[in-house]
Amino acid sequence: MQNQCVLGLPGYIDAFEFARRGQSQTGVIGIHRFQRLLDGLREQPVSELVDLPGAPSMPGLVKYTVTGRVSSAGKSQLLLHVQAQLLLDCQRCLDDMVHVIDRHTVFELVRRESDIDESLNEDDDDAPEQIVGSRKFDLLDLIEDELILEVPYVPRHEVCVDMTKSGGDPPGEVEEKRPSPFAVLDQLKNKS
Repeated sequence: MQNQCVLGLPGYIDAFEFARRGQSQTGVIGIHRFQRLLDGLREQPVSELVDLPGAPSMPGLVKYTVTGRVSSAGKSQLLLHVQAQLLLDCQRCLDDMVHVIDRHTVFELVRRESDIDESLNEDDDDAPEQIVGSRKFDLLDLIEDELILEVPYVPRHEVCVDMTKSGGDPPGEVEEKRPSPFAVLDQLKNKS
């Protein structure tokens, strides 16, 4: 197994050869390199690259590890682990929110798009996702695709710290109980 640490852009690999040799690549990339991801997001902090692959994830950086292997069934696979932190706007309280991404994905490489078995992924949630591999496989695009899939459609804190900022009620506040309009009718009925 050959391990490689990359600072900056991961570039292209021969995906099938990478898997056959059991190679591994780890790197840290500035988030500003992912233009499709950044489209529609608020401005992200710009961090300088950290030269230690084990450095903690911080806003502005994306850490990744991609490992190739051949499965017990003889299929070429890529295992991708992506870590990042995105600065988003909470849609409940409109305050800043850090969205942590820590995604593990297994990809099974196929030679042609026609080789992709659509029914395989529908029946088994644990089945590897099938993608078309090539001799000039773009790791940067694969990493960006995985990051995009992790951006929530409506970002929200689990519990917003200050709901009064947006005019909402704090999470622990109980509404005043009003009598039911039917209770008044019930009282009138009982009087007769």
